[in-house]
Parts: sequence; C-alpha cells; structure tokens
Amino acid sequence: MAAWMGCAAVPAQAQDFDLTDMVPARPGQAVEPQGDVVVEDGIVIAADEATAVSVAHQQLIDNTQDGVMTIAVGSGVGLLSTGSASYQTYDNINATLLSKRAAYNQAFLAAKKGLVEYQKGAEVVCSNLVSMQMDYIDSGTDSMGNTSTSSKEGCADSVAGSLAGYVTYDVFDDTDKKSVRISVISTPKTREQIQANTGAVNVVSDPNEVFKQVVSDIQKGVMPPLGAKVLTNANTGEVVLMGFGSAIIRQNNNARIASRLADAAMRQSQTRARAALLGTMQGEEIYWRGSFDESQVESTEQFEYEDPVLQDPSEVEKLDQERTVFLNQFKETQDYGSLTKGQLPPGVGLRSFVSEDGYWQYTVAVYAPSLSAAAKDAARDQKARGKDARDARGGVNNKGANPRGASGKVSKEDDL
Repeated sequence: MAAWMGCAAVPAQAQDFDLTDMVPARPGQAVEPQGDVVVEDGIVIAADEATAVSVAHQQLIDNTQDGVMTIAVGSGVGLLSTGSASYQTYDNINATLLSKRAAYNQAFLAAKKGLVEYQKGAEVVCSNLVSMQMDYIDSGTDSMGNTSTSSKEGCADSVAGSLAGYVTYDVFDDTDKKSVRISVISTPKTREQIQANTGAVNVVSDPNEVFKQVVSDIQKGVMPPLGAKVLTNANTGEVVLMGFGSAIIRQNNNARIASRLADAAMRQSQTRARAALLGTMQGEEIYWRGSFDESQVESTEQFEYEDPVLQDPSEVEKLDQERTVFLNQFKETQDYGSLTKGQLPPGVGLRSFVSEDGYWQYTVAVYAPSLSAAAKDAARDQKARGKDARDARGGVNNKGANPRGASGKVSKEDDL
C-alpha cells in the first residue's frame, strides 16, 4: 500500500481530467497506453488519466464480471464500477424493449451497489451446520451399516449507504449475447464539481448557449438511458449537470392509443431524468441484500428397517445391493433498491429526444447555477408584477376570437 501511495503522486500534477474526452473500451479491444501504466492490487496508475480509466475499464470488461477498479487520476483516487444484466427477446417488440430497459436498470443498480460496497463495506451473516449419522448393526451372522451426512449453509450479506457525485461513464448493449453493461465512475473532481454547483453563482451563462452545448455533447457521444453526466461550459467555465431518463415508446396499431403511449413515455422519461439529476446532486440511498441457502444429503444404506418407526435392530432387512443417495439444493436471492427524494433547484431545463428507430424516448434534465439564478429572478419579477395585477375573474366567451397558433415542425431532426 505504501508503494501504491508513492506511485499515486505521479499523475497528481495534471488537473484537467475530463470524462467528456474518455473513449470507452469494448470487449476484445486493446487500450493504447499513453506513457507508463502500473496495475497493482486492483489499482491502476498512469501518468495519463484517460489511459488509467481506459485500462481499468478494459480489465473489468475482460474479466466478464461486475466489479470495481481503483484509478489514480489527476484529482486524486477515483472508483470505476461496472454492472451487467441480461434480457430476452420476444415476438412482441414492446416486451423485448421492456425486458431490455429492465436489464439496463438492473445493471445500473449493480454498478452503484459496487461503489457503495467498496466505500462502505458489506455486512455479512453466515451459518453453517454439518450433521453426520451412522447406524451399525452386528448380528451373529452379519454386519451392516448405514451412514448419512447432511449439511446446511445459509449466508446473507447486505450493502447500504448514500451515494452522490457519480456519473455514467459507459453503456453497452451486446445484442448478440442479449446483455447490457453500465459503468459508473466517481472521482474527487466529479464530486467537487457537483457539490460546488449547490453554492454561489460565480458565472452567468446564456441559457441558449448552455443547451446548445448540451445537445452538441450528446450528439458527439451516447445518450445513456439513465444516469448522469458533468460537462463544463466551453465559453464560461461553468459546470453543467445532466440527468438522463428514458422510457420505451410502446407500439400499437391504433393511432390514438399509440399517441397516448408516446405521451406517457415522455412523462416517464422526464420524471426519471429529474430523479437521476437529483440523485447525483443530493445523493440517493442504495440498498442491496443477497442471500443463499444450500442443503445437501449424502448417504449409504446397507439395510433398512422393516418398521422404520420403531427401528428395532432385530427387525431389519439386508439390502441385496448397497444403496447410495446424493442430493443438493441451492437457492439464491438478490434484492436491489434505491431511494431518491428531495427538491430540485429552480431553473432545471428538460430536453427530450426520440431515438432514430422510434422505440426510445430520452430526456435530459439540465442544471446550471446561472439557469437557476435566472429562474429565481423571473419568479421575483412575476411576484412583483402580481401585486398590481388586474382582477382575473370572469371573461369566459366560448364564441370569442380564436386565431390559429403556431403549428408545424420547429426543429429539424438533424439539429437535435
């Protein structure tokens, strides 16, 4: 550990670590190191922060199992956690998409659980019992014996803790294996950026410029179905937080029903985006409990009682052939849970997108201190004008003038 602490100082001079520049790894790919890379006891240290994260991510993928890696980055020590889950395909496309989104959710919870477990530890309770029996009978003419061994083991471990300041690093849908993987990362810089966003406003950004950069950033990379991301406004240096939400747009042959399903998907994705933003800003409670029970019986019988209830040794029948029995039963359960609750600050903007194939509804909830300040100013102005407002009662006229409002496409799909 002392050796690692010494090596960890290598990248400390670089303070421009930015997840936006990360290039996620893929199964079977190789990472091209920029400089020396040291991997020791699950810790990746490199002079180049992007390489450190890429190497850690590639190792987690190559192990084909969920896990956590520690990375020495410019802002300190970070944690990268991956979670995975499988889904099924069906004749009904709605069922396939719902199965896939459920897998994304499970993988996301598993990745977050990994971060909490690494930082907080797990509580473990185990019981183990082995019972051995032997029944041996000698008569004047014969010797017979029955033996049996039974075992019962039960274990339960749980993880609970608050998690904040993490962002989504990578999402991957392996359509051949029908599995999804999500990677989340937490570094001192991501946590500091998010915490700083709840403080005073030091910069004022043009809201349109903020959203232009958000859309541009999404178009350059991947719109994740859930999670959060941090980016820095290129013009002002202001930190912008994004929460992602998604929903399946259920397909239906009835146009009216299909329209209502699309509206429902929009609301679902918006709520999930707000929850994701709140979770990474203020924290969310993560819970996990896993348990297993295993029982086993192994026996050898050379005789059996004619009356099993009385078990009279003089009333037994010797078996013509020795009888052996082996039986093992294994049961496992896993429960994942998260709880997000709180008040989002004013000025959170929502931008929604439909996937190119029309099956997914995405929403990104955007928060920047300058947007929040602008919303507060607008609320104060509205309150001040309200004091001098005229009587708002009455005036309903069903036959009043009703000129047609703006109708039609506002933005091209290519601009989104």
